[in-house]
Amino acid sequence: MTFAPLAHDDPEQLGGYRLIARLGSGGMGTVYLARSATGRTAALKTMHERIAADTTFRTRFRLEADAARVIGDHHGARVFDADAMAQTPWLATEYVIGPPLDDAVHLSGPLPEPAVRSLGALLCAALAQLHASDVVHRDLKPSNIMLTADGPKVIDFGIARAFGDERLTSVGAAAGTPAFMSPEQATGQEHTPAGDVFALAGVLLYAATGHGPFGGGAPADLLYRVRYAEPDLTGTPEGLIPILLRCLSKDPADRPNTSDLAAQLSPGHPDFTAHLPEPLLTDMGHRATEVWRVQPHRLPAPPMTAEQQAATSVSTGVTRRTLLTVGGTSALGVAAVGGGAWAWFGRQKDGGPEAKPSKAPKSKASAVANPDRLWQVPITEAKDALVPSFPFAFSAGFVGISDSKGVRLYDSERGGVEFDGLSKAPAHQCVAEVIGESSKAETLLHTNESPAGENGPLRIQSVDPVSGEAASPAAEYPDFNGGLPGTQLLCAADDVLYLAAGRGEQSTEGIGFGPDQSWSLLAVHAKKRKILWRHPLPKRPASSRRLHFLDARITAAYLVLLQERSDGKVKISVRDNRSGKLRWEQVIEAPDPERLRGLLAVDLSQVFPPTGPLRALDLEDGREGWNAGKGRARTGPPANGEHLFAVEEGVGVIAVDLYNGKEVWREKGNQGAKADLTAPPLTIYGYVYSYSKDLGQIRILKDRSGDAVRPYQAAGTRLFAQSGIPERVLALGDGFLDAYEHKFK
Repeated sequence: MTFAPLAHDDPEQLGGYRLIARLGSGGMGTVYLARSATGRTAALKTMHERIAADTTFRTRFRLEADAARVIGDHHGARVFDADAMAQTPWLATEYVIGPPLDDAVHLSGPLPEPAVRSLGALLCAALAQLHASDVVHRDLKPSNIMLTADGPKVIDFGIARAFGDERLTSVGAAAGTPAFMSPEQATGQEHTPAGDVFALAGVLLYAATGHGPFGGGAPADLLYRVRYAEPDLTGTPEGLIPILLRCLSKDPADRPNTSDLAAQLSPGHPDFTAHLPEPLLTDMGHRATEVWRVQPHRLPAPPMTAEQQAATSVSTGVTRRTLLTVGGTSALGVAAVGGGAWAWFGRQKDGGPEAKPSKAPKSKASAVANPDRLWQVPITEAKDALVPSFPFAFSAGFVGISDSKGVRLYDSERGGVEFDGLSKAPAHQCVAEVIGESSKAETLLHTNESPAGENGPLRIQSVDPVSGEAASPAAEYPDFNGGLPGTQLLCAADDVLYLAAGRGEQSTEGIGFGPDQSWSLLAVHAKKRKILWRHPLPKRPASSRRLHFLDARITAAYLVLLQERSDGKVKISVRDNRSGKLRWEQVIEAPDPERLRGLLAVDLSQVFPPTGPLRALDLEDGREGWNAGKGRARTGPPANGEHLFAVEEGVGVIAVDLYNGKEVWREKGNQGAKADLTAPPLTIYGYVYSYSKDLGQIRILKDRSGDAVRPYQAAGTRLFAQSGIPERVLALGDGFLDAYEHKFK
């Protein structure tokens, strides 16, 4: 589940529930994470005020609350309270801890047959509870089935009805989700309990195979296949085929009732979780932990004129960019890759680990001499590299490496399988974009494919990193010389790529900057192949050995840059990401700019300078929100949504409150005094990792208390994390990358 910040105009509270974060939004309303005064956590669903004046919509909202009460808290989310007559109608239910079925299948693949049978038998009981009260669900689909440790729960009764009551649906209209509708529902006829059984069969087929009974495509095509085509049972376990075929009969009279279906599906084992794959159980544990860490945060009002507000349609949904905004606080958050910054990658496509590499796999892992280390792979660093080698992690089970050999992948479970041939672009000309949300997310790797040192148009290629396939033909920008070594890809979000590109021919001095060159900061649309905006950059000295930018981050509204000026000073600059207009900039202390690569920390509304005093600057106007004083080493990006972690000389790791800078805890004992002040701490799932060169260790602390646990023997100085399955802590050293087990397990 993605926790997005509250919008500037979201209410503070509703019905005694304080709003904490957004869970999602759509055409009818918004769902929030909320807490009561007694600490009860709830999912609070509201209706948009613009449609609340319609009595029909209010009636539907009331019926949804009634249906949720009917199914009860054993088979659904417990209803705490509701007010369909309020100015903003709202419904507060139990916050269900667990992934929806479609997320679960994306995460771990199709469920084994015993899990599908157990799921089906329990869902039959849930539907029987509804049908016994003469209520039909009418929109049963994978996203409405939540998998929890106590069994599946059915949610979202937005179009549920009393049996035989179709007054809120126009005659002949089809209400529901086409891919999982019954034939009678697809033609606007009466939807009976047999229609829910048909939909349930489609849900179970999806759980067993990863695809629906009638494929995908346009709604009209789907509705036609639902009515007339035979279901696609490809990949269905043989024991389930006759059961599902009967449920998917076009004639409602031929389908079994829920009692008969439950008897046919019974797996013979009462424990639902016993049949679930390990990745799902791990995901449930993570969700149970993360929900208590969410703290309220509200985005500022957008600085737009009345004319712009009238002309611009702003979506209130959890967009890809909103997902990126919370990157510092979520397990699948994203930071820019280009220019030496570090990235989380989304999950792989359906091809999975079996996706064919462009070259044959080959073993590169070293023997495990260190008992704490899982594996080690070599890294080749070019002497003239403009940006150091870096790893980037896939939640799908791969670790990417960008060094002088280009970009290649390793199996993060063993480290011994290498996939070559993704790109030959150097590290500062590679950037990743996460597309989609949560476990459905996929990744595109954007690279500059213009031959280095050869004058020619800038060529940007987008590649699926796991399959190695190009997402589309390379986009060419003839106004810019892609062969200039100083070209930088900075970050990407919502199909928009931010980069620094130049005109003119390469110089023979330094990096290749020359007096006849002109450079620009650009935003280009990767799919439309269109330059959205450009702004000039200052000229670089011909003798320069560094690029324009040391780091970059993208948020919901801002492009945040760590930029080195021609005089060697470093500044933080913040631009509007829609227009590129400079909002503010500020010079920071930077005795060694090269050491600042990848250390720009940004959360929902603040940027934390990577050097000098430990402080927070407001993204909107650059004003200092808090200053915790000098003497504290650079920090890593915020990780748990509450604390900012840093290494302080003579102390070790400290945790300060993200929003007021007050110290929460400091490392106990005397080992922290030996912490490496040049290595920022890493935080992931409840632990803080800090490197000590003197001790030859990665020290591990609990992020809530600072209590130490057993350290790892290690030599890598820069720490990174891979979220997902499997979880890894990565340590980058001189010529190698090590992997360690995450302590959460």
